[in-house]
Amino acid sequence: MTMHLDLDQAVIEDPEKGLYRANRSIFTDEEIFELEMKHIFEGNWIYLAHESQLPNPGDYFTTYIGRQPIMITRSKDGTLNGLINACAHRGAMLCRRKTDNRLTITCPFHGWTFRNDGKLLKVKDPEDAGYPEQFNTDGSHDLTRIPRFESYRGFLFGSLNPDVLPLTEHLGDATKVIDMLVDQSPEGLEVLRGSSTYTYDGNWKVQAENGADGYHVTATHWNYAATTSRRSTGESKNTTKTVDAGKWGKQGGGTWSFPNGHLCLWTWAGNWESRPLVPWLDQLKEKYGEAKGEFMVKGSRNLLLYPNVYVMDQFSTQIRHFRPISVNKTEVTIYCIAPKGESAEARAHRIRQYEDFFNASGMATPDDLEEFRSCQFTFQATAAPWNDMSRGAEHWVDGPDPVADSLGMDGVIASGIKNEDEGLYPIQHGYWLQVMRAATAGQDVALAGAKQAAEKIGADHKLVKQAKGGAAKKSAARNASPAKKVSPAKKASPARKAPAKAAASTRKTTTAKEAAPAKKATTRKSTTKRV
Repeated sequence: MTMHLDLDQAVIEDPEKGLYRANRSIFTDEEIFELEMKHIFEGNWIYLAHESQLPNPGDYFTTYIGRQPIMITRSKDGTLNGLINACAHRGAMLCRRKTDNRLTITCPFHGWTFRNDGKLLKVKDPEDAGYPEQFNTDGSHDLTRIPRFESYRGFLFGSLNPDVLPLTEHLGDATKVIDMLVDQSPEGLEVLRGSSTYTYDGNWKVQAENGADGYHVTATHWNYAATTSRRSTGESKNTTKTVDAGKWGKQGGGTWSFPNGHLCLWTWAGNWESRPLVPWLDQLKEKYGEAKGEFMVKGSRNLLLYPNVYVMDQFSTQIRHFRPISVNKTEVTIYCIAPKGESAEARAHRIRQYEDFFNASGMATPDDLEEFRSCQFTFQATAAPWNDMSRGAEHWVDGPDPVADSLGMDGVIASGIKNEDEGLYPIQHGYWLQVMRAATAGQDVALAGAKQAAEKIGADHKLVKQAKGGAAKKSAARNASPAKKVSPAKKASPARKAPAKAAASTRKTTTAKEAAPAKKATTRKSTTKRV
């Protein structure tokens, strides 16, 4: 595969020259997109769903790992299963709705029936079917399980690569931001009913950047900020409580970068008294300490779990799950999330805030989608090839800032002291570049192997051709010698046909292992569970 873009020119981070920029071709190059799907979306952990979306035995939830359809099911005993959503017979998709409830699943194509943990129960019309005796032995025709499938605090992740890092090690201190959301209620977190799914004309990395962009809020979302600020006075006055977007970042905030592409944009809410969690402030401070309790209620957070989900607790609370469709089209599905057990008043308050800002029909999301479309179109302008990422370069610091320190997040690799800073991008794209380099290195090995194999085939073919040529010359020489007379007393015997022998090939195809994140030793106690 030949990329149009030299990876040495993909992401530039040169502090001496003050250059922090990304080549716009990383958003438009088809070959890069293919590598991303294989090595990022299908080669590492990605977010799949939340446990609360499958509350009952028999529930299933369908989604994708990269371009491969999968289904998550809850067995009769409550166990969660991650399975490829394809029949073991001829590959037809089994579960064709987003969610449903089935303890057994029958393929619509040929009627094979499976238990919802993947076990083949029966095939249609088995009598005199003529299957070999090895058919359906030792799980040979059960559904295919996802090689790695685990949960962290109810968030479900999967990978098609069995050699990925342990999930908690992969997530690092991003888990502590998840904890501060889940721990808002003793009963944990739940995804509320309903969702919105939409597509935009743009690359998936534009969405990955945007959730970490504190600089665009007051410009792109000025209408939302103006509308919500008028709700407290005049004819527009009403009882809807809204976090003031006009004060975004003015009370202080910053950025945190974690290993493996994860990141968090945070700020102190301007009017935190309008948040639905306020009644629990004292209880949370008593249980988790002053610093953590304050941050859980008064801090806004956008957490990216790279590469495909934002967990947000700011103007409202949501999961934003995105999936690349093509290099210039992305699907996004959003869900409102909330602490279990909150009052009916707080729940209604939360949902109204969610509808205000996040819904596809809200006052902010359409603004973002228009900017995504516009950027994707002009990224094709190769005469202007660079996106600048240098804002805040003088503010960036290695390691955790004081707030991260107070929250026990010593795994932060870099911080920004303002939430308008763009320091999250060089680190996010830097991780992306590492994966792409590993992927292309693997391809180079594979191509070299293929070249060697081709050269060997060519050499073998040449030897065979030479051998055939020599044999042909000998045959011609024999044919040119005087013919012997055949005695009439002797009858010519019928020509004996030699049995054809299949040539046993000893040639092996040389391939390269797909680049995978290297394992490393860790002393971190795992808090994930296999599901």
